[in-house]
Amino acid sequence: MPERKPEMGKWLLYQFFRRNEQIAKFLPETKKYTVENFGALLGKYKMVYVKPVAGSQGKGIMKAWYDGKSIVVQHTVRKQRKFPNVKSAAKYIDNLRDGKMYIVQQGIQLAKIGGRPMDIRVMMQREKPGGRWRYSGMIAKIAGGNSVVTNTALSGGRVMDVDSALQMALGWTPAKVKRTVTELERLGYLFARHFDTYQRYRELGFDVAISSSGRIWLLEQNTAPSHALFARNKKNLALYKRIQYRFGVYERARKAKHA
Repeated sequence: MPERKPEMGKWLLYQFFRRNEQIAKFLPETKKYTVENFGALLGKYKMVYVKPVAGSQGKGIMKAWYDGKSIVVQHTVRKQRKFPNVKSAAKYIDNLRDGKMYIVQQGIQLAKIGGRPMDIRVMMQREKPGGRWRYSGMIAKIAGGNSVVTNTALSGGRVMDVDSALQMALGWTPAKVKRTVTELERLGYLFARHFDTYQRYRELGFDVAISSSGRIWLLEQNTAPSHALFARNKKNLALYKRIQYRFGVYERARKAKHA
């Protein structure tokens, strides 16, 4: 059995996905975190996210933005802090960063429900090792109160069906929602097949943002995506059951292959 390659982390993943011309246009501009890069992207976009390269579940993420007079920095669900300039804001970030490698990423004005930002998890799975990708479903994640992350466990947020979420957040017609959901499914296959050029995973979860203007962005790639996220949507447990079923089918196929 071939040895597994290491997980890439956010910086290498960004470079890996940017090599694909079809995917590159969905990626927010991202750089390695330095004080200079932080200042440059903040000046360009007026809002950025600072993320740990090896982080997951929303841990360690910071958001920084201009409020007109100051630079505001908020770490996950902590209180906001205000700074007079880039240098003082970066000093605070560096203290929280504690020497770990981070990236700084273009901030996206996410679509919101009740004033809270949302993004969408698109779930892709295989039913046997080396088998073709299957789209298993998607779910909207809405951030909890006063949080810069949409990770529902960390922020105390909630989940809901994507169709309802897009209608509520953007006021779209059912036809526009359907077109977007179809496009997100297509992108799930595109992203997953590109991942195969690095190595093959049994399942992948992609966090996709819809901006307030309706543009699609690829924010995160998860190689061990949570099933429990889908179990939280009590109104539609069919997706969770499908995901669990396919996980089981894959596991049985894997064991039979090595028996």
